[in-house]
Amino acid sequence: MRTFKYRPNTLIRATGEDAFTFLQGQFTNELRQPSGSATYGLWLNQKGKVLADSQVMRISENEFLICSEFSPAAIIRQRLEEYIVADEVVLADETATGHALALWGEGGQEAIRRLIGEVPAPGRFVRNGELLVFCGRRLPGDNWVLLGPEKAFPEIREHLLAGGAVDTGPAEMEFERITAGLPVVPADIGPGDLPNEGGLEDAAISYTKGCYLGQEVMARLKNLGQVRRQLRVVRGRGTPPVAQAALYQGEKKVGEIRSVGTRADEFAALAMLSLVNFTPTAGLSLEPVGPVVMTVDAHG
Repeated sequence: MRTFKYRPNTLIRATGEDAFTFLQGQFTNELRQPSGSATYGLWLNQKGKVLADSQVMRISENEFLICSEFSPAAIIRQRLEEYIVADEVVLADETATGHALALWGEGGQEAIRRLIGEVPAPGRFVRNGELLVFCGRRLPGDNWVLLGPEKAFPEIREHLLAGGAVDTGPAEMEFERITAGLPVVPADIGPGDLPNEGGLEDAAISYTKGCYLGQEVMARLKNLGQVRRQLRVVRGRGTPPVAQAALYQGEKKVGEIRSVGTRADEFAALAMLSLVNFTPTAGLSLEPVGPVVMTVDAHG
């Protein structure tokens, strides 16, 4: 069982008579859920490109908490404020007060049960005083996010460490995330990319909820059935490449590095690769006609 304490990049509370209808028309996933729901999805622009992602927790009928681990609060707030016209919606930025702890690994489920009395089901959150607990997306397998004020965490950490938990640094978490092929927004999928290019269509997109910003593009992509680029896991040894480094096969540029993680002398990265130009089994170079320094994981 491992833990990692961090600060979410976004914590925005949306309230008001029109909060539900407004957010439903902006968010890519279905918010027509009962109170206690935690729904992962995206905030797109008109061209269907990804500006930010978040969990949206429905506290009550017209009160929602928008939480994103990596997407900046300023981006989400600006994206929402641009489309508030006559809507009765109030956005309160609570990012400065937000603290979180990630928990994963063997024994994590029982630890959550001891801490708050129950384990949240996927798509739901559990509330215990000022603490909200929901299933995380930062790692593969069962993992949870504990979200609350800073004062709540010293006692929680002490309890978890006494139960055998081990503090983990960000580098270890990042390596596990990357090798599992889990993208973050905007480092891996950003304003130049479509959700489907990062494999986010199943987790973050509703094709049945009706209109939202970018919905027409998502519908066209679903009908087409494929994209021309795809985020893939690449690996190598030695000096890791830097983010945005170009990738080649022979003389052709076939993609670029997005995020990189390291463990000992091994590195793993998420790379956006062209499905038109690249051969999955041929390996990748960092310069035209250069030596092969990375391999591409088999898809899926």
